[in-house]
Amino acid sequence: MRATAFYGRIYVSFRPPRAVDSLLAVNGRVVLEGDRGRVERACRELECEEVDIDRGVGLPGFIDAHMHLSGLAIQDSGVDLRGVDSLDELRRRVKEFLERHPNVTAVLGRGWDESRLRERRPPTSADIDDVAGDRPVMLIRVCGHAAVLSSSAMRRVDLRGLEDYIDIGPDGRPSGLVREGAVIRALRQLEPPPEEYMTYVAEEARRLALQGVTTVGFMNVPLKLMAGLTSQPLPLRLRLYLDADSVGLLESLGVAGGFGNDLVRVMGLKAFADGSLGARTAYLSEPYSDDPGNRGRPLLGPEELRSLLARASRLRLQVAVHAIGDAALDVVLRGSEGLRGWLRVEHASLVRDDQLPALSGLRVAVQPMFEVDDLPWIHKRLGQRVRWAYRFKSMISAGAVVGLSTDAPVEPADPWTTLSAAVNGVEGVGERLSVAEALDAYTRGSAEVLMDRDVGSLEVGKMADLIIASGDPLEVEPGELGKLRTLATYLGGSGVQ
Repeated sequence: MRATAFYGRIYVSFRPPRAVDSLLAVNGRVVLEGDRGRVERACRELECEEVDIDRGVGLPGFIDAHMHLSGLAIQDSGVDLRGVDSLDELRRRVKEFLERHPNVTAVLGRGWDESRLRERRPPTSADIDDVAGDRPVMLIRVCGHAAVLSSSAMRRVDLRGLEDYIDIGPDGRPSGLVREGAVIRALRQLEPPPEEYMTYVAEEARRLALQGVTTVGFMNVPLKLMAGLTSQPLPLRLRLYLDADSVGLLESLGVAGGFGNDLVRVMGLKAFADGSLGARTAYLSEPYSDDPGNRGRPLLGPEELRSLLARASRLRLQVAVHAIGDAALDVVLRGSEGLRGWLRVEHASLVRDDQLPALSGLRVAVQPMFEVDDLPWIHKRLGQRVRWAYRFKSMISAGAVVGLSTDAPVEPADPWTTLSAAVNGVEGVGERLSVAEALDAYTRGSAEVLMDRDVGSLEVGKMADLIIASGDPLEVEPGELGKLRTLATYLGGSGVQ
């Protein structure tokens, strides 16, 4: 029997905020909370480990409802293109990576954004071919919805059937720029071998846990990682969502929602109804203000979604549907009627007033850092429609179940950065949450979005996933939230090293 007692100020939950002075975990779950004398007596009988939280405050671990753990691993193990401000700088980073890794078979990178490049255009194969040489190079845009492939990579990958997502240059030949489904297809063919890939994923998992994240909704899980994820214990809980085209495989194997254990569970599938605002591929009801002939395009129709939801529901699997534009949300709402118990909506970045009532009871994963990073261009993209963007408080008021997330590597994985963005935001874009609302959404709310009843608070019966914060987020000034840090993380009552 494994037992751990925690003493000090510990927030058990945040709706409303409730703090206790002690907590006892046995075999990974909370069995006592709030009666210090009783906890001390039980602890003497059990000979448990004792943790004094006098240097900070205890909180339930953060639950990131939506991130791409494998994408984060690729960004941190490959070419990091965040902050690149010119094509010359992009080329330099690729060249330096190749010099440091002369034996790599395929080069993957992520993070470029043409709006930040001096040239104000996406890169093409012609920009990187002389640096790449014969080695395939794939550089993914920060949003994950576009990528540039070197000519050698274009020759290596099979993108048949996805011609609509391959950009054609002035010479009538592919430019190397691909979008949406072609990005995922190419990535799956260029990803590292499973054992190497798992090494990178394990490093990211430990980094996340030490930052205070104890559960992750892992989106678009590569099938080649499944064996490693289910056999290699990692220091955080993973709730897995496979690519939507894996539904046939799961049906043939009879894998149902919840398959797995306390650490790793298959929870659902991930589908895309549209693209991103940054790449102007999010599906809008009216054209982009800075691109009048374009309102994006749907990647999923209502009947296609209905069929996917019906198949998934028979296996008790959720379908997490990416819908950023308001027209994409219309598609999701139409296609999910009668099946919304198995639906969760990802992003819902643009929500009209008339759509809010339909969100009642829906699970929605939102990303507070989007409004911060979108600020340089979102007014140009949307004009007056910016008032519909990032309506976190309105969604909650409408009865939606809202969970917070980072969509990492699109945004930083640090939970304190995300919490600060949810509370402080930026002037003129989106809605702010109170600190208690944000903490509740980042714990209980995210757990409900993941349909996980074992996490989200430190109440009796829940998993003892506790972090020690450097300060009390409910007492510091809102502007100081981003400066808080996680001093220690306990997963099921055991410390993460």
